Amino acid sequence: MSRAAPPPLPGGYKLGEKVFFTGASETFPNGDKLVHGQQGEVVGPATGEKTKGKGVAVLFPGNKGNVSCYLDTVRRLRAARR
Repeated sequence: MSRAAPPPLPGGYKLGEKVFFTGASETFPNGDKLVHGQQGEVVGPATGEKTKGKGVAVLFPGNKGNVSCYLDTVRRLRAARR
């Protein structure tokens, strides 16, 4: 049984790739957080209604689930501190 390879992720990212969040820090109602400069791991394509096809899903340490992030809010290199 052969399985087709999954389609490439937006931005050329790969599963398991480490990225840094560059957007504004935010806390969600479920307690998950986005912290400017925090490193996370790409776990798939973004699945949010607004982000689908425009970003990647990232799991950040301490969060219960992954967060869909736009491509312009993640980068491979550490973000400069604000």
